[in-house]
Amino acid sequence: MKTRDEVIALVRSRIRMMHFALSTEDAYCGWVARYYDFCKSIAQGLAAEQKVEAFLVDLALERRVAARTQNQAFAALLYLYKDVLDRPLKNVEALRAKRPQHERTSPSREQIRLFRAQVEDTPTTPARLIVDLLYGCGLRVSEPLELRVKDILWAEGPHGQLLLRGAKGGKDRRVPIPRSCATPLRLQLDWARVVWEWDRANARNVGVTIPFSLASKYPRAPFQWQWFWLFPANSHCDDPHTGARVRYHILVDCIQRSVKRAAAKAGLDGLITPHVLRHAYATHSREPIDALRQLLGHSWLETTAAYLHPDVDRAGNPLDDLLGKGDGQAPQRTGSGTKQP
Repeated sequence: MKTRDEVIALVRSRIRMMHFALSTEDAYCGWVARYYDFCKSIAQGLAAEQKVEAFLVDLALERRVAARTQNQAFAALLYLYKDVLDRPLKNVEALRAKRPQHERTSPSREQIRLFRAQVEDTPTTPARLIVDLLYGCGLRVSEPLELRVKDILWAEGPHGQLLLRGAKGGKDRRVPIPRSCATPLRLQLDWARVVWEWDRANARNVGVTIPFSLASKYPRAPFQWQWFWLFPANSHCDDPHTGARVRYHILVDCIQRSVKRAAAKAGLDGLITPHVLRHAYATHSREPIDALRQLLGHSWLETTAAYLHPDVDRAGNPLDDLLGKGDGQAPQRTGSGTKQP
């Protein structure tokens, strides 16, 4: 029987072979570790399907996790048995929890104005520019942070375009640069250039991470200006895949903290998050729905349509219709009774 560390190492190795995102790797390995510990606490000799079912039931009844969390755990275990252990699970599809149908909402334009007024830059995080890109381009929180110098296409469109490489689902897409972001972007490029030149003068062996095996094919690419991050981190770190010393981009956590602070100052804490800014872009956009789908990077039109509520906007109101036929005044409360119109 393999040890816990050996199983996790197998999962991690397989995931890296498939070029999954680091966040997916961490999530799957975490669930496999929890599942391994759970299996040690139940009766031995059960079939794999029975162990998985017991684990998912425990998550739902004892841990009271959300349906989305339970399904993520199930996906990790399906991957473990099918792609790592080569023993696909059978007859467990029915165990997937049904996710509730939530209405997507977003802040109003006025709330976005109040929020933006409270966003503050820090010495290591240009939060104002990143927040404007999230809202102005409808980006996921990691997408502006992963931009490289070569991904800014100044010659395209009236104010340039951003080329988003390897976004969710491995899909590339382009978005126009908002007019108000053009000058701040150029200033950010100047700052990135200063950081890059410092690395070339003081840390010649420290480059940036390069996707897949391009660094082997183009060994100078990690040190070239065009491959440098638009939003470089303030210090060097170790590459989690290779262990090499690298310059990485600003982390998602930095933006999440900046957004949380600004939302609290504006009295909107709990309402605005980085991803909610993407929702707000979709709701406030004037683009036709198919163009909006492409800008957001959705595969299906139904996903984009969930942000819009045209039927609700056009719906009539029987109360207003009724009052419109009378004097248009609502009933007035007087004492314990109500005066009828």
